[in-house]
Amino acid sequence: MSSKIQYENDSSGTGIGRAGSLEGLRVLDLSRVLAGPFCAMILADLGAEVIKVESPEGDDSRQFGPWFNGDSAYYRLFNRSKYGVTMDLKIEEERDNLLELVRRSDVVIENFRPGVMARLGLSAQRLLEENPRLIIVSISGFGQEGPLQQAPAYDLIAQAMSGLMSVTGWPGGQPTRVGISLGDLVPGLYGAIAALAALNERHHTGLGQHIDVSMLDSLTSVLESVGMRALHGENPVACGNDHAMSTPFSTYQTGNGAIAIAIAGDRLFPRLTDALDRPEWLADERFNEQARRNEFPVEFRAALEEALRPFNAEQAIELLSKHQVPTSKVYSVNEALTSEHAIHRGLVATEADGFKTLASPLRLTGSVAPEPAPKLGQHNSLMSEWLAGPVRSGAAPVHAS
Repeated sequence: MSSKIQYENDSSGTGIGRAGSLEGLRVLDLSRVLAGPFCAMILADLGAEVIKVESPEGDDSRQFGPWFNGDSAYYRLFNRSKYGVTMDLKIEEERDNLLELVRRSDVVIENFRPGVMARLGLSAQRLLEENPRLIIVSISGFGQEGPLQQAPAYDLIAQAMSGLMSVTGWPGGQPTRVGISLGDLVPGLYGAIAALAALNERHHTGLGQHIDVSMLDSLTSVLESVGMRALHGENPVACGNDHAMSTPFSTYQTGNGAIAIAIAGDRLFPRLTDALDRPEWLADERFNEQARRNEFPVEFRAALEEALRPFNAEQAIELLSKHQVPTSKVYSVNEALTSEHAIHRGLVATEADGFKTLASPLRLTGSVAPEPAPKLGQHNSLMSEWLAGPVRSGAAPVHAS
């Protein structure tokens, strides 16, 4: 049976706001480009009503290629399933309208530089005064306080300052940026998690809160074994595709190309020796235990690649797979998105107008199918309806005993 998500159609025909895990939750997305829009996109994928608030000029990412029917595919990915309105927050009347929306919303997501919202008269304190139940997620480069509070930040800067680039790339080579914008995506994920946790906390306290998410904090927190080694006496450096704590765990040359082989610990190692008919490795004191192999990675690479040389990449993968050794070819992005497994799992979704996009990996019964991102100001006509709706700030806080 296919594991693709089976989506329910929205009987209203709007394609947005259909029943989902977060049905009834209203999110104001004041953010732009990547970290904030990605955070809000996750909530939209789970059925929240997300209202994207843009300046009259629009989100900068509307100008990023590639293009689909004249629209930015980049913008469409991160702003799918959202309503879209325009507001000039430098105009008092527009700020008043935003505050009215705040009173009628559950979550605000913003990624302005710290202090910008306050200068507009829209500080977190002001928003919470208007709606004490509001959850505000602020995503910035270095946090809402600290010596780098006002420093500009992009993904590259966060990757550089976190130490991530220093352990990415080949030994002795230049520090290397990871090929996707992890400096934006990781805080976006944390922002969505924090928003949902704060909403659950609100059930007990009746109160909202201001959440401070930093790009640098977020990247530093996912340094995992690299961070632990640095904290406990080592100086981690780049090691290419190798893993500093596991051997073999890298890409290795066959007779006609490289394949990935990943063995962590000693339980799987005999499978490799059986597959390649190398029982002598189990008797070799350099190779028979993980800790020892880690001391002789160059020697073991030479032995392993010698054993792989009689096979081409496909033959090696087939042989190792039969022995349940974790292995794979190194896919191009196009190959990864069009593989048999990707098609079966539904990793690419197609929106109503034929636009292909990356599917959400969240497979809940309340996940919703992606719908086209809004045109600039597409839902301005709905503002009067939203502003006439009931406020969400009137309930008295229920303090936990």
